[in-house]
Amino acid sequence: MEIRELYLKNFGKFSDCHFFMEDGIQIFYGENEYGKSTIYAFIKAMLFGLDRGRGRAAQNDEFSRYEPWENPNYYAGIMRFTSGGKQFRLERSFDRYTKSASLVCEDDGEELSVEDGDLEMLLGGMTKESFDNTIAVGQLSARPGQELAEELKNYAANYYETGSSTVDLSGALDKLRMRKKSVEQEIKILYEKQEEKREVIRRECQYVTKDAEKLQSELEDNQEKLKTSRDLLRDMELPGEMDEPDKDGRGEAYNEDAGQKKHPDTDSGKSYIPLGLLGIIAGIAGRIWSFFTGSQSIFTGGGAISAMSWMILAAGILLVCFGGIKSIRHRFHKKYGGEELQKQIENQQGNDKQFQKSEKIEQEKEYLQKLKWENQRIKSEWKEKQVRFQNLQEQLAELDMPEPKIKNLQMTSQALQMAEEKLLSASRQMVQGFGDILNRKASGILGQITEGRYTRLLVDEQLNMTLLEDGRRIPVERVSAGTIEQVYFALRMAAAEILYEEPLPVIFDDAFAFYDEKRLKSTLKWLSEQQRQVIIFTCQKREQEIIKQF
Repeated sequence: MEIRELYLKNFGKFSDCHFFMEDGIQIFYGENEYGKSTIYAFIKAMLFGLDRGRGRAAQNDEFSRYEPWENPNYYAGIMRFTSGGKQFRLERSFDRYTKSASLVCEDDGEELSVEDGDLEMLLGGMTKESFDNTIAVGQLSARPGQELAEELKNYAANYYETGSSTVDLSGALDKLRMRKKSVEQEIKILYEKQEEKREVIRRECQYVTKDAEKLQSELEDNQEKLKTSRDLLRDMELPGEMDEPDKDGRGEAYNEDAGQKKHPDTDSGKSYIPLGLLGIIAGIAGRIWSFFTGSQSIFTGGGAISAMSWMILAAGILLVCFGGIKSIRHRFHKKYGGEELQKQIENQQGNDKQFQKSEKIEQEKEYLQKLKWENQRIKSEWKEKQVRFQNLQEQLAELDMPEPKIKNLQMTSQALQMAEEKLLSASRQMVQGFGDILNRKASGILGQITEGRYTRLLVDEQLNMTLLEDGRRIPVERVSAGTIEQVYFALRMAAAEILYEEPLPVIFDDAFAFYDEKRLKSTLKWLSEQQRQVIIFTCQKREQEIIKQF
């Protein structure tokens, strides 16, 4: 790939500005603030786009840094380049509202799609990160990042496993890990749902237990009431109970309310007749006494006796008459209704008592039946609670065993773990073999640009570098800054040669600040001998002067 034209329509300080380039080394010379870094950023933005940051990050991102000084809404550019022997035209609009990208093959007019990866295919799969870590060397950033180590390991594993670098084993590892993480998260969610179900069942078990205890207490109370009611009903149904009337010591019936005899009108009146007869006899005797004395005067004793005898006689006659009448009434009452009425009253009272007793018995039977029904209801509900509690216990036991879905997910997680371990093991073995190739290429480049002083460079998987000099191992951090820059340069160029089939332009933005004249000359000489385009942005004239010597 070679860049042929840069057209900065409106980018940073440049507006409607063209730059044309050819093969070999291209030098952009200018003092500070000339805009060299802006052109470098434009190339990068055309190849990989330019996204605006969010929040506070948007204040200092590349989008804001190179936003046009004039007419910022018109933020665009064009790049023409060759790849695979064909000419392409890449046009981008970076404006936040009209952001777009188009790619056209100018040889046959075919329209390609940047969004579908056609541009990435022309760049040999190069990404923005690999661009920064290989062919693009900015100011004070010669040391490649850790992303290059991952990309090299991925490339090595892909190449040795499949014979092609297009198969992304690193991506496969990432997918395996993401899939495993997703499976583990799903297992965790299922376990959490199981625990939630357990908690719901435990709470329900507590409620059922409390209800069962309450029913048990109600059953015990009801059983006690039932026993009391049965005993009372049995006593009420005993024969003769509550039938005998209340009697005094003489066997006479008394009224319940007043405590008196039930039939006070039982006096026959016979006691009055003897008294009356005695009075009549006494009166007659007095009259006889008066008759023999012959005195009728009231002032004499005889007269007084005569008067008294008349009174006694009259009282006796009255008592005899009263007693007779009383005796007749008593006999009549006794004969025509007294005893019958008494019997009727007694029978009526007995019937009332029997009726009251029967009514109480029926009420007690009805109450007893209700108690029995209540007893059955409580037992039935208690049985239901017991069955429900047993079912809940069975559900808890089932939840203690992983469900089939969890078992399948656990097996999937184990399989993914094994696959990841196998891929990592294979990757390590292949990277070890690939490391020899990287070390050999980087050592060859380093030997040429250091003019044979350092001919062996060892790079491990983490891009830790060690120099070999006369059999001694020298950590790269112990050599001079200029040599360190040459080591980084050699590693970048070796990585670019390995990773990309088609040579891509190498871009330097004031990247030779630590190079002395000797190092710079040997490095530029090596670059001039490569079959690739080189673009150098510098604020010094020595690069131009050295290039003229070749």
